[in-house]
Amino acid sequence: GYLQSALDDRWPPKLKVLGAEVGYGLLVSSAIFALGHIATEPQWSRLAVFFPSLLFGWLKARVRGVGTPALFHASCNVFSAHLARGFGYLSVS
Repeated sequence: GYLQSALDDRWPPKLKVLGAEVGYGLLVSSAIFALGHIATEPQWSRLAVFFPSLLFGWLKARVRGVGTPALFHASCNVFSAHLARGFGYLSVS
């Protein structure tokens, strides 16, 4: 959230998408978010988090805070882990 806000200060958003003002800050912060995920687990598929990050960033811009997108991100992680367990990708400890 901080990074997106700082980048938005540098490059003010010029596009309004469904009530949220977005711009280069959203794209750059989402790219950094994806690179951070690949740094923790070096697999090219980890770059796919760029796309949900666009949604998290849009939500941050829409509600003008980080609480709602943080809760949404956490619920996505829980849902993803639940699906992975259901398909046998994660073992239950």
